[in-house]
Amino acid sequence: MYILLFVLVAGLLLKFAMTTFFNDDRLHFSFDERRYFSDEKAIGKIMRLKLVYIERVFLVLMTVVFIIGAAVFFTGNITLGVWFLVSVVILQLILNIVTDFKLYTALHDKSNLVMTVIWLLLIIGLIILTNIYIL
Repeated sequence: MYILLFVLVAGLLLKFAMTTFFNDDRLHFSFDERRYFSDEKAIGKIMRLKLVYIERVFLVLMTVVFIIGAAVFFTGNITLGVWFLVSVVILQLILNIVTDFKLYTALHDKSNLVMTVIWLLLIIGLIILTNIYIL
């Protein structure tokens, strides 16, 4: 079963890489900027946030954590390997928090602030469920 989790997270990373580097229609992985194209001031503010750079840093970090987790898992420490795997998903949620918070500071849209809280609650829930399942 754990192998399937590694395959699913690898698929998430592959999708992340394809969206970030090879998709011209959607430049950012953590949000869809097409809803901002109607307002030129909004798209200008978004471009100054340098979200593409932040997402690429997170992609590299998530990939490194995934590789370390796979190495640890396949060398025998299953619990620590699964925690590294969960850390990759938590990093994705942290990226969503950073993106929504930056969008809130630029556009003052309260829905981004609400999403920041929701992502934080998902991280807490993921940690609690992983502790319950593994321990």
